[in-house]
Amino acid sequence: MTNEQNTSGNASTKAAQNPKTSESTSNFTRKSTSEPMSESTTTTVSHSARNSVSHDATKIAAAVNESKNAINSAAARTKHSEEFAARKDYVEELAKREAARKIAQQEQNRAAQAQASAAQAQSSRTGAQAQGSGTQVKQSTMFEYGYRKKNYAPDELITDAHGNPITVSDTMLTAIEASKRVTHTPHLCFYEPRIPGNTGSAIRLCAVTGSILHLIEPLGFDLKDTKLRRAGLDYHDMAHVVIHPSFEAMVEAMPDSRIIAFTAHAEKTYTDVQYKPTDILLFGPEPGDIPDPMDVFFGPHVTEQVKLPMRPSLRSLNLTNTASIALYEAWRQLDFSGAGEVEQL
Repeated sequence: MTNEQNTSGNASTKAAQNPKTSESTSNFTRKSTSEPMSESTTTTVSHSARNSVSHDATKIAAAVNESKNAINSAAARTKHSEEFAARKDYVEELAKREAARKIAQQEQNRAAQAQASAAQAQSSRTGAQAQGSGTQVKQSTMFEYGYRKKNYAPDELITDAHGNPITVSDTMLTAIEASKRVTHTPHLCFYEPRIPGNTGSAIRLCAVTGSILHLIEPLGFDLKDTKLRRAGLDYHDMAHVVIHPSFEAMVEAMPDSRIIAFTAHAEKTYTDVQYKPTDILLFGPEPGDIPDPMDVFFGPHVTEQVKLPMRPSLRSLNLTNTASIALYEAWRQLDFSGAGEVEQL
């Protein structure tokens, strides 16, 4: 047996005889063997911990964002609810006001109808009494503050000398009568007028100057229009009005008259004309944004065209204001002839 084998055998024998030494040797061997495994495990645990922390942070951030979104959504819903409630209150308030207005209007209409019925009954009684006594009594209930009452029962536009309502057609001139009547001022002519208030003012203008107003159809209103009534027109006023179905019909009915057209397209000023009582001053339709009918105003039947001077880039004058300026200039040139005379109709 060699020394090496002998030594190994001795060591084994010693180890068997001394269990502590054997256990220590075994522990040393395991320790030496497990050290590399411990470093790898530590690295794995570290990575796992970081991943876990990152995942938790992501979840927390997502939860925070979700909470913020929930808060914003709740705020938006609250604001929308408040706005909806405010709009609802506003709509309800408007509905209440409209209902109150309708009720007040109904009450007013009923009161007006009752007043009209009472006035009509009173008028009937007054008429019967007047008929019995052989006299005519003026209806004092027709006018109020200088204007015809809007709720007055009869639908006629004007009244006769005694205040009794009469129809317009029974009062106006015919074309033949207009051609034969002698005036101290030129006539006026409104081509297809559209605004009743302007025509009502022109009727009164012709009445106070002794002129005649020619209206060319179609008219943009009914001669029974309420705005015409507001002028408080009577038969003296309407006795200065004649209606023609067309411009050609007026030309044919007034063969001896010279027609002078007032238009912004003219070159001559209205004061440069020597007017005659037989002239007809022609005015176009209103409002001012409606162009003048050039085929009529510059047609063969018109003697000349004149204009009123105005500042540039401004709207046109009111129709009846323009007619008043022109008519009084013509009357001035004629020395206001007939101003002091009592008109005989």
